[in-house]
Amino acid sequence: MSKQEKSIRYQIFFKKSGYTYDQTITLDDQEYEHPAPEGEFPSWCELEFKKCPNCTLNSIWHKYCPLAVRLIPFVNLPAIRSYDEVNAQVDMDNKTVNCDTSAQEAFSSLLGLVMATSGCPHTRFFKPMAWYHQPFSTPEETLYRACTTYLFSYAMHKQNPDRALRFDDLKLIYKHIHTINVHVAARIKNYSETDSAINAIVLLDLITKDLPIAVDEDFSELKQLFNTHKSLFE
Repeated sequence: MSKQEKSIRYQIFFKKSGYTYDQTITLDDQEYEHPAPEGEFPSWCELEFKKCPNCTLNSIWHKYCPLAVRLIPFVNLPAIRSYDEVNAQVDMDNKTVNCDTSAQEAFSSLLGLVMATSGCPHTRFFKPMAWYHQPFSTPEETLYRACTTYLFSYAMHKQNPDRALRFDDLKLIYKHIHTINVHVAARIKNYSETDSAINAIVLLDLITKDLPIAVDEDFSELKQLFNTHKSLFE
C-alpha cells in the first residue's frame, strides 16, 4: 500500500491588528506525526527541563521533549492577547472550515492537533482523531470522538477474550494528559510574549478534566443518542 500524506493548514487572521498566523501540519499514514521545526532548539525544550513526572522517555536517547520542540512556533508568537477576535480558517482534505472566535479558542484547536501528533508517548491515543481532525470541537463532540476511538481500539486489539470492556484505561489516558498540560504550561510560561498559548492549554485542559467526570456519570450525555440502536443487539 502506497504511503499517504495529509496536510491540515491553520490560518488565524487577527481582525484588529491584521497579523496572520499560518501553520501547516503534515502527517503520513505511517507514524501519524508531524515534523519538528528546523534549526537549533532552545534550552527549555530539553527533556529534563521541567520534565513531566509521568514522562516515559529517557534523556539518553531523547535530548529534547518531542512535544516541547513542536510548541516553539506558539512560544515565538508576537505579543497578542488571548481574547483578541480572529477569523480562523482550516483547510484540510477537500473542505475548508471557517470560524469567528477568540485567539485562545483558535490556538486551542490547533494545539490539540499539534499535541496529538507530536510524538509524545502519552498523546499517541489521539493520533486517529488527529488523522480525522475536527477543528473547533465542542466538549460534547470531543467526548463522542474519544469514546468511539477507545471502543474501536478495544475491538481491534483486545487480546484476552475474557477481558471486560472498562473505561478506566480511557480515564487514565486523560489523567496523563492533564499532567502533561500542567507541566507544559509551566515549561513555556516564562518564554512566551503572549498568554494565548498558555490559555489555549488551559482550554484543552478543561476538556481533559471533563471526560473522566462524564465517564463516572455513566455517559448520560451520550446514552440517549443510541436508544434507537438497542434492537441491533437484542
